[in-house]
Amino acid sequence: MTIHERFRTRLREDHGLTLIELLVTMVLVSIVLTLTMSAFQASSRVYNATDDDASGLSDARQVAERLGRDIRNARGVDSGATTDKLVLWIDANSDYIRQSTESVTWQLQPSTSSPGHFDILRISGGATTVVEARSLVSQIAFTYNVPAPNTTVVTTEVSYDAYVGTGAAARTLYFVDRLRNVGP
Repeated sequence: MTIHERFRTRLREDHGLTLIELLVTMVLVSIVLTLTMSAFQASSRVYNATDDDASGLSDARQVAERLGRDIRNARGVDSGATTDKLVLWIDANSDYIRQSTESVTWQLQPSTSSPGHFDILRISGGATTVVEARSLVSQIAFTYNVPAPNTTVVTTEVSYDAYVGTGAAARTLYFVDRLRNVGP
């Protein structure tokens, strides 16, 4: 039998796919696609949660470091300090005389760029305002071991969620700082 005759015989015997074979193939392909999409969605959720945590923690860490430095360098807590506003006296020139330029205030301000979030402001000397964290904090609270001006320990609670409604849930960061330079 020549090659040409074999090819012709094979063409006559080849009838294509049956309906059952086609349905089985379609079911298997749909199962594989469903599993692939589920894995993709799960990895996307994990990525969003990790990114949310990393973004929020990075900004919260920056606030904790800067605020902690101010508290440790403070001579005292001003009597105007409340649970949502911290007013510190940092004796910059070490003369033990309270001057208006030596006060540092930490407080929240509603964010203009992200509803439900606040910016953490550091107001130095009543004039210079620096946004230490932008649009991630949802709550900040200050507690004191004793009322001002005798305060020696400040506990700060910062709740943050970098991307509200996506990624991880809101997190709360607590830190405690002791005033080291309390007056004579």
